Amino acid sequence: MPRVIAKGPDGQIQHTLDLDLPHAVLLGRAPDPGTAPGAAEADGRTMRIATVVAPSVSANHALVWSDENAVCVRDLGSRNGTWLLLPRGETVRVTSADVVLHLAQSASEKTGFDEPPPPSWSSRRDFAPALAACLDQWLRDNGIAAHVAVVSDPTEGAEPPMRVPLANGEALDVVPIATADASWSRLLERLWRWAVRQNSIYEAEEETRREGMILSSRALRSAHQEVVDAARSGARTLLLTGSSGVGKEMLAEVFHRHSGRSGAFVPVNCSMFSKELLRSELFGAEVGAFTGATRRIVGAVERAQGGTLFLDEVGDMPPEVQPMLLRFLDRREFEHVGHYGRVQRADVVVVAATNRDLREMARTGGFRDDLWFRLSVHVVDVPSLRGRWEDVVAYLESLPMADGRHSMRDAFAPAALALLRGHAWEGNFRELMNFIQRLPRDADVGAIDVATCGRELERGALRRSTAPPSMGAVGPGRADWSDLTARAVQAFIEDHGHEPASWDEQKEWNEKYLKPLLFFHLSGAAAHPPPADDNGLTSLASQIAGRVKADRGTAAKQLARYFERFRR
Repeated sequence: MPRVIAKGPDGQIQHTLDLDLPHAVLLGRAPDPGTAPGAAEADGRTMRIATVVAPSVSANHALVWSDENAVCVRDLGSRNGTWLLLPRGETVRVTSADVVLHLAQSASEKTGFDEPPPPSWSSRRDFAPALAACLDQWLRDNGIAAHVAVVSDPTEGAEPPMRVPLANGEALDVVPIATADASWSRLLERLWRWAVRQNSIYEAEEETRREGMILSSRALRSAHQEVVDAARSGARTLLLTGSSGVGKEMLAEVFHRHSGRSGAFVPVNCSMFSKELLRSELFGAEVGAFTGATRRIVGAVERAQGGTLFLDEVGDMPPEVQPMLLRFLDRREFEHVGHYGRVQRADVVVVAATNRDLREMARTGGFRDDLWFRLSVHVVDVPSLRGRWEDVVAYLESLPMADGRHSMRDAFAPAALALLRGHAWEGNFRELMNFIQRLPRDADVGAIDVATCGRELERGALRRSTAPPSMGAVGPGRADWSDLTARAVQAFIEDHGHEPASWDEQKEWNEKYLKPLLFFHLSGAAAHPPPADDNGLTSLASQIAGRVKADRGTAAKQLARYFERFRR
């Protein structure tokens, strides 16, 4: 027989009610079947009453009855609601033997929920799982008993607000697994706003990737989002800083695309023109304005009317032209060369970019300080490729090998990949692209070793790299430092699904992966047959402990970790 456990606002049990088919129970502060709205829902069943003494409970609060082994619950228009503790995996028409009702349960004390933190994803593949993991942790942190699941087909099953659609075609189901109070709707509202924001970020990134920009590293994605936010907020000026080849012009195009402006995107490289030519290139010139001006020149400002003017290498702008740019930025006014006194206006947003330190130049007189302050309304620093290993990997994975089944990343041996990771990439993407062009595209999987990789890197590098130290000078074993590091990283990824991403994970990687590999090779243990049992391990540890000046306990621990993880 189904049973209902009725609790008051304080969570204390008020009644335990057995339900049989002929009866219904009216719950309330002063239940009266004659005045209870909707009492006919009981289908002529005999009415029993159960009093719950609490000011926040309505006189006629809720009606419950049994219908073919299911419990039916109807809130009778109460002021403060009836909250059902849902058994896991069951619907509101509860078929469980025991049903718990909370009458007039007020909202939890914490109603002003913060938004979930930004999730970390790198592609369409991990977008939904990243959001689900982030939401799951956020719900736990807020003491909310709910389950988050990724749904690949959003057309089946739950509907909003429990189902949150995602921009990649999937969805998230957010289902409470315990009694939800009045704050649940506010939590869902905050969750939806957060999901809309993440969908917007995802769509913007996917559009940029379709335009050909590699966008995988957290550092570059953060810069990308700053640019998108500035554009959508209606910013009139943006300054992009960073070394040559990091992708500043492509980010300028991103700004233009998300600014919603109908005019053209017009780029001008300030380092390519003399002061006379740059002035005419920017603001236009009349016939005869200078030697060789045989036709009227329409300047970039006019061509960018209603759109975006991109000033690349603005740090190389001649001092004589800087005041004219300052005037334009202040008032959006300009004059043609050779037509002074005729002021024209242009509705143009300006994105400037430089690989120079404009702050230092402004302090030392190499750049106008008032122009610096005018350009630096929104400053986005674009990180160099050296700190964007994920972008290097994504680029390699985007290039197919000759067999059509593997990418260029597969062509590198683990030690060669480790060498790439430590490379300075002073030329950024230009250097990376040139490096790849020097490699054979028909190489076999893993065929590009450290020697080949290092040789081709040296050919395009500005500075000679320092060769890794010889393992022979460290101990009796010989191995490649880069190869051991790569093996340790790969083993961690295999066990955890990602590279070490926090300080605790870095410590775990060092202790459980890198140290055992280094100890095994440095100690000369590789020259001994693998131990057959614990006694053999203890014997091996005793033999090599003195050789590397380590105690036997340390030797045994490191060897045990090595054989457990790397000799499976």
